[in-house]
Amino acid sequence: MIPVIETERLILREWRESDLDNYAELRGDPVASKFIGVTDRNDAWRSMVYFTGHWTMRGFGCWMIEEKSSGQGIGYCGPYYPMGWPEPEIAWGLNPRFQHKGLATEAATAALTFAYRDLKWTTAISLIADENAPSIALAKRLGAVAESKTHYRDTPCMVFRHLSPSNFLKH
Repeated sequence: MIPVIETERLILREWRESDLDNYAELRGDPVASKFIGVTDRNDAWRSMVYFTGHWTMRGFGCWMIEEKSSGQGIGYCGPYYPMGWPEPEIAWGLNPRFQHKGLATEAATAALTFAYRDLKWTTAISLIADENAPSIALAKRLGAVAESKTHYRDTPCMVFRHLSPSNFLKH
């Protein structure tokens, strides 16, 4: 069962078939999906099913982010650790229509809190493309620091290390 987390403006919840239109919009946007891969509607569906399966295989994963005021699915966020990943990460992505309102920060804060309090993670990273300035800014708002360089799908990336659980929960 996928837990539900509520924040002031958001509900982090399970994926629903009705989320496809908004998620396909996010994944089809060349700016918003530049670093995660622009996809068509069919691949957006597969991605939703992949995120749902991650919960089954790992016991955690990315939630659909629902904006309380509109009831719309606006993006994804959560603890993420697929096979072959360097270590557990907090991942996020937000539909461009909902960016620049602090919603990604609100969702990522809830996700990292869940990873530390409920999953008992002792550390977390976010793997971010060097050119992804909005995600780098979000990681820094969360207190993360650039730790090392790597590549993902031939894209230069930085590994951002999040604060330790005790420091983050005070942050």
